[in-house]
Amino acid sequence: MQTLKFEMVMAGLALFALGAFVATRPTSAEAAAIEPVAARAFTEADFARFDRGFVLDKARCAVGMQRYKMCFAPSPLEARMQTGMVVPQDVPLVTAEFRVIVETTLKEEPLRTVRFGQTLALVDPETRIVVDMIRLTAPDLAAARQPAPGIG
Repeated sequence: MQTLKFEMVMAGLALFALGAFVATRPTSAEAAAIEPVAARAFTEADFARFDRGFVLDKARCAVGMQRYKMCFAPSPLEARMQTGMVVPQDVPLVTAEFRVIVETTLKEEPLRTVRFGQTLALVDPETRIVVDMIRLTAPDLAAARQPAPGIG
């Protein structure tokens, strides 16, 4: 009889714990709000992730990721790039380095973060249209969204 009381108490405690868990669990609407939301544009945080004006291997680096020993060299294509343009077919859409992807905010599918020299672009791989872009050498995010000098 003694063990039967102990088993009943344990079963009651287990049911109480299960009930408390179910009662305090977030509803589906609350749970959805906690999940990260993919962005369709670069953010101030994305721009801030990059280091500017540092020295790497005794050479000055205009922009890159110093903590990963990455320095971004300019590219001839980035001078012509602007939001809304179609990336020419002869230019490969190589996804940006793993570290760049990890350090920036989650982007909407199927957009790809592509780096052309010192510029990041969000490109739709189907249409090859540049949805958003930032020039990493700019002094701030507002300037980073402007077309390169002589464009637009």
